[in-house]
Amino acid sequence: MGCGALQPPPSTPDFYDILGLDRVYFLERKDLDKAWRAKARQVHPDRFAGKSAVMRRMALQWTAALNDARLVLRDPETRGWYLATGERRIPERGGPQPEQDFLLAMFELRMAHSEGEDVSAQTSSLYEATVADLERIFRAWEAGEGTLDEAPRQLVRLRYLNQFRLAA
Repeated sequence: MGCGALQPPPSTPDFYDILGLDRVYFLERKDLDKAWRAKARQVHPDRFAGKSAVMRRMALQWTAALNDARLVLRDPETRGWYLATGERRIPERGGPQPEQDFLLAMFELRMAHSEGEDVSAQTSSLYEATVADLERIFRAWEAGEGTLDEAPRQLVRLRYLNQFRLAA
């Protein structure tokens, strides 16, 4: 988008860069949407309707890249994963595994739930503690006082908890 003529988007764009946003976890939705709208206006395919096929294709590519960036950065869990790993989403298989005590706690919650117990309070407590840990990690990182090494594991824990909460 730089010098007046539309250029192709990067083959592997940094979602923060293409939206012109600071690389932070604690991103206001309104700031994200404002940045997306401003960039999307510049490259919207309708602006290139009378241009060459190459220009129209680049406009579509930019629009797709901006939409991908918005989709990934909108959701705090996906945004956290992207910041910590550079990947768009948590893999379904492989990747970091939660520690054994967490997996055991999840097993016990599933068993109790299958026996008819109301485990919503325990599940909520575990979820809130995991979110608090994750926020602590990102606050320290944004302050330049920590790394994101532990963030993927916390995000996988959130995925486990969200899947359990949906199934319960």
